[in-house]
Amino acid sequence: MATARRKTPGVMTSTVLGIAGALVLIAYIGVQHGIQVLWNGTGAVIVGGGVMVAGLLAFRTSELLAALRSLLGIFREDDPIKQDIAELLDFARAYHRGLVREAEARLAAVGSPFLRLGLQLVVDGAPVEDILHVMNWRVQKLMEQETVDARLFRTLAALAPAFGLMATLVGLIGLMAGLGTATIGEVGEHMSVALVATFYGVVLANIVFKPIAIKLEQRTARRVAHLNVLLEGILLVRLGRSPSVVADSMEEFVRERRDELHGAD
Repeated sequence: MATARRKTPGVMTSTVLGIAGALVLIAYIGVQHGIQVLWNGTGAVIVGGGVMVAGLLAFRTSELLAALRSLLGIFREDDPIKQDIAELLDFARAYHRGLVREAEARLAAVGSPFLRLGLQLVVDGAPVEDILHVMNWRVQKLMEQETVDARLFRTLAALAPAFGLMATLVGLIGLMAGLGTATIGEVGEHMSVALVATFYGVVLANIVFKPIAIKLEQRTARRVAHLNVLLEGILLVRLGRSPSVVADSMEEFVRERRDELHGAD
């Protein structure tokens, strides 16, 4: 039986709706108070430039580039685990019957690098302990990398309001320096820097950086659960369990992991 063609993950609807909602919210505020009121070049430079400089000082270039690449993940749905399980079961049927060439052909068609490596170790006859060591190391490396990505955006979420406050202080300093001689227009300009910059910092922290960090953390949790399910299946195949037992066990593992992720009892 041929393995079903792997489907391309769809677009994550919640991310698209969230971005659309944020734009509508900002547009509504702009319509109510005037778009020009929400724009202040000095505040934008201080907040945007400050966050950028702090990010460059706090993280390596490779980490920044990896975090930018990870942004694509919040727009894509996760790869369906059913496809990986179907490929695993195709391999298990051939391997259980001792059809080595067919099993290797199934292995070559596997789309997941993690699953492909685990099944290759099975074909090579690696001990269970070695399979556990190698595959758990892969899971750990994934967690470490994606934790860095999420931590970067959480750091930026903490920095953005701080630079908003910095711009506020700049505006207040300018206001106090010219308090005796400044015109009403100049006073308003300094107050605009002070207040609008704080607005920029709050928006960046709570509508941009923090939601991205949360989404990346949730994605990592789902991916780790996905890989652990596949690891259980790989071990069952290595232990010589029948394809029907592997299929039943995988179904149970998927249900348990889904309950853990969603907090079911």
